[in-house]
Amino acid sequence: MIRSLMLISLFLNTNFFFAQSSQRLDTIYANEKMNTALIFPSEIRQGISGASNFVFTHNREQGQRLGLLKATKGANSNLLVITTDGKVYSFILKYSTQLKELNRFVLATESIGNEKEGRTKEKGKLNWIPSLFAIETMDSDSISNNHTKYSKEFLEKSCASLLKRPEKKSIKQSKDGMSLAIKNMVYYDDLVFMQFEIKNDSGIDFEIDYLKLVILTGNTKRQSSLQTNTLVPKYIYKIPKKTRYAETSRFVYVLPKFTFGAKERIQVYLKELNGNRELVLSSSL
Repeated sequence: MIRSLMLISLFLNTNFFFAQSSQRLDTIYANEKMNTALIFPSEIRQGISGASNFVFTHNREQGQRLGLLKATKGANSNLLVITTDGKVYSFILKYSTQLKELNRFVLATESIGNEKEGRTKEKGKLNWIPSLFAIETMDSDSISNNHTKYSKEFLEKSCASLLKRPEKKSIKQSKDGMSLAIKNMVYYDDLVFMQFEIKNDSGIDFEIDYLKLVILTGNTKRQSSLQTNTLVPKYIYKIPKKTRYAETSRFVYVLPKFTFGAKERIQVYLKELNGNRELVLSSSL
């Protein structure tokens, strides 16, 4: 009852305007044995999980950027966090006995929007719109919200050009008729354009939950010594919602520039929505 009242109060008092968006929410895993630490760009003002088997705590008195997530086994849920600068963050929550990531630095670009409504002027009249930012559906001429100097038109044309180039890489992982591959990777200034391919010969359509990239640092044989850093794309071009049986999907992630040390590898996680299939592609590139 208290949780329901909190949620009602939150939506009544902060003027949230949510719209349908193609932005895909990242998934965070937690369990009862270990804390999953989430470090936000600004101090946390409010954090609410949608189910009682997930508990998100933060220092309300001193206003810290750090929040801790724990969970007991149960249904999946979601987490909504508002920081003191008004930015809103949303994540899918899932229980897992094994945690691949214990410390998660959340970037400002992962915000789904701002709690305050905004207005734009179009053809002489004012229209109230949600001040939400989804990189795949943004209408502005430049990606200033994502703190980059490149226009949407430049990124779109560059990604389209990459898909037309001859494939130079074939880093591939296959499982149960599904395959995930990196086919091209191009460095440009402070960006990395990475072309992916999903091929479905499994006999069953594959609906995508998420595709996530993580850099692993340390000895992969000693899980306790591994450090993880999630790569958040600045732009996503033509990622499909579903790859049907006998289809091949190709799309591009535009990532912030990264390089590898001697003990660093990249892992790509492709997870099925409403299913148990998952592909993990690991490479030093």
